[in-house]
Amino acid sequence: MSSLFFLLILSGCSFFIQKIDSEIVNQKNYLKNIPEKKTFCPLDRSIHQQVINANSKSQEIFEDFTQKNPQYHFIDRLIFWSLIQMSIRPDQSSPSSRLQVLISHNKSPLYLDFFSENDEAQYPFLYGLDWIGKKFKAKNLEFYAKILDNELSQKFKVEKDLEIFLELNKEKLKQDSALAPFFVRGTEVLKEGERIPLLNFTQLIKVYRKNESKQKIIVNTILNQFKTDMNQAGYCNYDFNLYQNSIFLIDQSMPVSNIFGLATIQDTFMASTTQKIDQIQAIDSLPLFYGSSKVRSSAICMVEKDDSFIWAISNLSRDPGQHLFHLIRYGLARSQRIEDVDKLIRHSRYLFLSDPLRLIIESNRSRSDQIENLLKLNVPVYNADKLGNIWSFSKFKNTGRFIIDDRNQGSFSCK
Repeated sequence: MSSLFFLLILSGCSFFIQKIDSEIVNQKNYLKNIPEKKTFCPLDRSIHQQVINANSKSQEIFEDFTQKNPQYHFIDRLIFWSLIQMSIRPDQSSPSSRLQVLISHNKSPLYLDFFSENDEAQYPFLYGLDWIGKKFKAKNLEFYAKILDNELSQKFKVEKDLEIFLELNKEKLKQDSALAPFFVRGTEVLKEGERIPLLNFTQLIKVYRKNESKQKIIVNTILNQFKTDMNQAGYCNYDFNLYQNSIFLIDQSMPVSNIFGLATIQDTFMASTTQKIDQIQAIDSLPLFYGSSKVRSSAICMVEKDDSFIWAISNLSRDPGQHLFHLIRYGLARSQRIEDVDKLIRHSRYLFLSDPLRLIIESNRSRSDQIENLLKLNVPVYNADKLGNIWSFSKFKNTGRFIIDDRNQGSFSCK
């Protein structure tokens, strides 16, 4: 895992940060120069099932599968959709990936984080799905694997993030006798839109069972509470008390992860998977990349109030918690509509970095007074076209919607 650096912002910055982090829910024309992009399902009709990830073709295949199999309940679909991610993102949704989960089933919210400090044949992703299945008295993994092998005849298509990973590791893949047949065509790796070979899920579960006794998986369920100035409370996996005192956690690298989710009228599930890959290595000659789950986690927050709740997952940043902290200060906990949360996610972001101390800001999304205040800080200020990635599920009264970030590749389906 990359070393973490503690960044103590110079005294005097707090005044400006408070002005920057003022609430924006009621502000108008805050993104007049940014093209409009749909980020959530329509609010004017009833939606029975929502699915999110960054691969629209996989959503179409999964929606067809669930429509043909209405007998499967929410936990069944959760496990099916999670297993499918390994075919779509074998780099980040691998058996060896860290798995972070939010589940609201029967109105009982649950946070789970599965990872291992060990490196030998550790499969936190599959361990976590097995754990969830047992907790909710679902079928075993073998059952779900057999169904997918029998019924998923369509091949999934490569998405942009997987193409980037394959291109970065092209020469190593060419030399790997196990992985090359799956991901190399001639002298080139698979490109976006090309089809990925189907994963044999039954074989995969056999590999997991063979190594089940070796699993040393940590299961974390603890979140840290935070309170806003208006005494509104929420829970996050990052300690916002540090951020409140202008102490941020800056990673040397920017971990990549795969965020996906599923929601019905009553129940909701969101997950993030990620792993560090030091060398190109297959898992038992399957089209899957083995890595380490000892990696920086995505930042996750839950805000619960009365008959409403807001979930947010932040990734694609050297300090994903910093973005959620700012979102809270923008007024996330006070949001009363889906549109409010969407507006907050679209709003300008900034990020403090160290070595050297500097500030990065999305100037194209910023108000002029915000930029003026930042320029008064005694630190260099740089522009970025986009910073981070935040996806949410927000529910107010009886209406809940996934919200994706318009900055990055993402897709949602509405049935």
